[in-house]
Amino acid sequence: MEIAVYEIANKYKLQIVGDANRIITGATSLDNQKDDLITWVKSEKYLSMVSSGVVVVSESIMNSPKSNVVYLLSKTNVKLTFSKILQEFFEPKEDYFLVNEVSKHRKNPALKISDNVFIGQNVTIGDGTVIFPNVVIEANSVIGRNCVLKSHVSIGTEGLGLELNPENDLLEKFPQLGKVIFEDHVEIGPTSTVRRGALKDTIVRKGTKIGSLVNIGHNCDIGENCILTCNIVTSGSSKIGNNVFIGVNVVVNNAIDVGDDSQIGMGAVVTKTLPENVVAYGNPAKIIRKRYSDK
Repeated sequence: MEIAVYEIANKYKLQIVGDANRIITGATSLDNQKDDLITWVKSEKYLSMVSSGVVVVSESIMNSPKSNVVYLLSKTNVKLTFSKILQEFFEPKEDYFLVNEVSKHRKNPALKISDNVFIGQNVTIGDGTVIFPNVVIEANSVIGRNCVLKSHVSIGTEGLGLELNPENDLLEKFPQLGKVIFEDHVEIGPTSTVRRGALKDTIVRKGTKIGSLVNIGHNCDIGENCILTCNIVTSGSSKIGNNVFIGVNVVVNNAIDVGDDSQIGMGAVVTKTLPENVVAYGNPAKIIRKRYSDK
């Protein structure tokens, strides 16, 4: 999809600061900006992160425009405006996610795929991976080598990015344009869900083991060789370091970082970033001690 800045501005009644003829080919997050990609800024504190491309921003917070950036100024809810732009120009239609290409993957003798499995379009699966019954792998997902997906696992479904539209008093979806990436040797237990990224990817890194009834939110980055037991929620855009252990019934709040080698005890609610090599538990979670004395 290619569209000029002025076409979007005209449709959504946005003021342009910069080159109105700039061509946009896709959407992105603030940490992956390019000249031909569009993103958005939700508050003034993020304006300094804008470095290139096209950005939708509230007219009320706009200041000191950068010469190489094109700004689209909105008088209304910026997130809602950006959602509408994504829905109109960059989000695949629903039918794209309803095509089952499992038969194509069954031709690979290096895979083991059970009955009643759904594998969407543009999915990559590495050799040695085992997929149990009733697994759903939605379009654009990437599964590494020697992974294990247990029954009723859902990979690549939408996250809950929502914004109330005052015009119809209904919640509008914020399109989820990223994908899910599993690196090699990842295992995930029954009825767990990993949601695709919104404007970047959700990643589960090499060797991590995930139990049952776990929800990995959109844009999360789960490090290498982690153990996530069961009944765990990692909310959107949280980042878990390498070699982290997360106990039963833990909730990690959105956009929270957990450092390498840390351990989160059963039932904890993590509301603040945790450094590396600590043991924390409680609601809200508090640091109790170092996990390893020699680190």
